[in-house]
Amino acid sequence: MVALCVVVVVGGLWFVRGRDPARALSDSDALSDFREGGGAAVEGTGGPAAGVYAATASGNESIGLPGFDESLGPSAPVTVTYDDTGCFTYRADFNSHHWRSWTFCPGGTATFALQGIESWTARKAPGMDVATLSTYDCDTPIDFLWSSMAAGDRRTGACTGTTDADDSVTDDAATMEVLDTEDTVTIAGEEVSALRISTSDALSGAQTGSEHGEWWLDPATGLPLRVSIESALEGGLADYSEQFDLVLSTLTPAT
Repeated sequence: MVALCVVVVVGGLWFVRGRDPARALSDSDALSDFREGGGAAVEGTGGPAAGVYAATASGNESIGLPGFDESLGPSAPVTVTYDDTGCFTYRADFNSHHWRSWTFCPGGTATFALQGIESWTARKAPGMDVATLSTYDCDTPIDFLWSSMAAGDRRTGACTGTTDADDSVTDDAATMEVLDTEDTVTIAGEEVSALRISTSDALSGAQTGSEHGEWWLDPATGLPLRVSIESALEGGLADYSEQFDLVLSTLTPAT
């Protein structure tokens, strides 16, 4: 029995120590991808400029396996792209194993509303090569920016989440609340005006849990200047948790 335990421990150490660690991505990595993808902005949308914004992040991500938690950042380039309908996607590359993106579209009740979310996570080790893409589509988009926003305003929305790993479905009931219309974010040593909002998500179905976020938005374009999120999910393929604080380092993207 003791010998068996030793084998299990030694095997576990080989498995964990042999894993492929995540590396921080550089702005040039993201810029190459942006240029390869075309990267052109749609004129006249009123949204943020397309391109790659330097950003920093701190936090961690857990996929529920001991020894496979990973730190996020410190560099976390943000890429803004547009589709031909005027929606823009804001993607943060937290490291080589994890990115998240949010897609915002013009709407009838908002200048921009959250239309969809994607999250990609990967882990590699001897005998293991796993990558999962989770996609949330919002049947009822969550308003993020509109004229005459006031502290205390609340909007709600609903999204449905799936993964490319199985057929499970997770439902997301979301609430957005305006916290402050005269906040600021420090970017490159300067105080920049920002709208501060919070998001609360209650998840049910294949995975259960919650996510809470705070967002600081450019009041003119809706560009997220800072995003802070904590999430914890149970069920599905594995328990999952993530917490991060992401802040832009520039307001002028590279193209």
